[in-house]
Amino acid sequence: MNNNEITFKDKYGNLVVIMSDVVQLFKKYQQLLPTTSESAGVLIGERRGKHIVITDISVPGKGDICSRYQVDRKGVHHQKKVNESFIKSNKTKHYLGEWHTHPEKQPNPSALDYKSWSKIHINNENAIFIIVGQHSLWVAIKNHSTFDLLTEIVQ
Repeated sequence: MNNNEITFKDKYGNLVVIMSDVVQLFKKYQQLLPTTSESAGVLIGERRGKHIVITDISVPGKGDICSRYQVDRKGVHHQKKVNESFIKSNKTKHYLGEWHTHPEKQPNPSALDYKSWSKIHINNENAIFIIVGQHSLWVAIKNHSTFDLLTEIVQ
């Protein structure tokens, strides 16, 4: 994973762009050591037509429960960050989905991941889910009840 923005596309050619500031934060939370706990937060950004731009994330903090193979995002700071982004952006930045880390080179979602994600609904909008691995990202979009894996556009 480099420090530049990363772009993914779905099967219809719609784009999800992860801005470089977010990529750098993901790198900060990668589980590269055997003692590193999972981290999690929410994705914040803009919907530009059929495309999505992830401009910010919330990061682990007070109230979150983190262990090597599990994370429970309980802190109120996550929602506070979404609310502040919404107001500061003149209502253009919104909650887009969730991210968390896995201690795997090429991450894959667990049954627990799918179960928790299935409960997330964003007013008839698609949600984005990202797993940050040691070497790569797993990125999917939830269309109603199905998850479509996105493909990275190599630049």
